[in-house]
Amino acid sequence: MDAVDSFIFLHYTIKKRLTEDVQECGYVKKVLALALSLAFALGLAGCKKVTRGSELYSFPEPTTLITGKFYSQGQETPFEVGSEDYDPNDLSTNAVITWFYDLELTPCDEPEAVEGSESYIFKVNGKDAFTYEDRGDEKYIMIDSNFYKVNNPSPPPIH
Repeated sequence: MDAVDSFIFLHYTIKKRLTEDVQECGYVKKVLALALSLAFALGLAGCKKVTRGSELYSFPEPTTLITGKFYSQGQETPFEVGSEDYDPNDLSTNAVITWFYDLELTPCDEPEAVEGSESYIFKVNGKDAFTYEDRGDEKYIMIDSNFYKVNNPSPPPIH
């Protein structure tokens, strides 16, 4: 075998090996992509998106009056935050707005009724807004018949 034949043999050997490597690499990439896609899909199927209250309800501008009723142990107690009269210096409704916007909520099915739960029904500027339910260890927000579990519960600042 002369130098030219050796060079040709070496060239085709390298080319064949590179072709095999590229094909093998493509197969590995396809298997890896399939595995990652499957893991991602399974991950999404098992989780529910956590959202903030600000993404579910927007308080109107200006929010001058928040009213409602607090229900506990068969007793109904009305509450009122703010005033019907617009006063740009009256920031009393801001505590409720900030509290609600900062809630971390997860969509859920309607929870079963429990005895001893407490509810706060909120109306904003005279219109139904949302309900906050305290069921002991778990708290829920209800907006337009949709339920959301509260992940960072705290009592509404209505006093």
